[in-house]
Amino acid sequence: QQLALFSEYARLALDPESDEDVKPFQRMEFLVRDWQHFEEEDGDLDLMEKEMAEYLDQVIADRNAKDLQETREQIVACYKTMSCFGLCHPGMQVVKKKYKGDVDVIEEEFLLLLDRFCQRVFHADNLETKQIQGRSVTAAELGAYIKAYAEMFASGAKFPEASTMLEATAAANNTNATQLAINLYKDTMNRIAGPKCSNYIRPLELKDDHKLLVKQALAEFDAIATFGSKRSIDDARNRVKAMIAEEFEVYESLNTARNPLAGLEMYAIPIAVASLSFILRWIADTTCSPYSTICKTGSDFFSHLYAVVVTFLLIVGLTKAKQVKEFLYKLRSAGELVSQGGKVKKD
Repeated sequence: QQLALFSEYARLALDPESDEDVKPFQRMEFLVRDWQHFEEEDGDLDLMEKEMAEYLDQVIADRNAKDLQETREQIVACYKTMSCFGLCHPGMQVVKKKYKGDVDVIEEEFLLLLDRFCQRVFHADNLETKQIQGRSVTAAELGAYIKAYAEMFASGAKFPEASTMLEATAAANNTNATQLAINLYKDTMNRIAGPKCSNYIRPLELKDDHKLLVKQALAEFDAIATFGSKRSIDDARNRVKAMIAEEFEVYESLNTARNPLAGLEMYAIPIAVASLSFILRWIADTTCSPYSTICKTGSDFFSHLYAVVVTFLLIVGLTKAKQVKEFLYKLRSAGELVSQGGKVKKD
């Protein structure tokens, strides 16, 4: 049943539009318990492994019987390499109810074979980057696959069908593709207009950067999301677009808040009123007769208005020193923005 499952799974996973020489999976290892085919090797592990390889060749070889021939063909077509390893029976002491896990009572030959198998699987010279459809799988992506498979077997009521296993793999692969695409977009946008940036970027320039990064992120997604139905891939791709659009709104808000011209009216209007009052008072004092009641009243009014505004600005300056500092910085940046024709260098 398990062999049929993986055969069907491999058949479904194989991309019909891909090159025939490209196989979706790397290695199939058959670990056989209670191996009974050893002859007179006398503990010679090399001879034992040779016998295992010969046995696998016999099993995979074409036969007249067609019972599992299609399964064999599917496995050969979908895995780059195949091998098998046989472990002899660990000994009768192990199967007794009173067995407590004592290694000393295990058959020596079993321990030798187990050690050989562990070295064969985990030795640094034999380890290679795991791939699916020719693309390397990262540690974070592996976690997504493990989670998907764990949920698939969670019920335990029945063995899952191959299509269910394929859907779980496709869902995990789409999740990984989505995450990597979003990370690519955010990593670059954070350097352009992220929370740690301090310089303002023109909206058109920011949108151009956004469009370029969207293309790169979708290209990254398309390169990874090659597993499963077209509908599920398209749905995941649309989710990437929607998530990027939401992220861009955040970056736009952050960039707008850094606009050196934003918020200047709060300070510009009082300063303009104070400046105008000062000028009008000066005009009234220098042009009007000192005996004119109207001129004196106007001069006093402008003087009082000027004093009230200046006092207001001083109070604001004392209570909001940080905001005033930001205002002065914005004022300087605004001057640079105007002098450079609307361009401010990005971080």
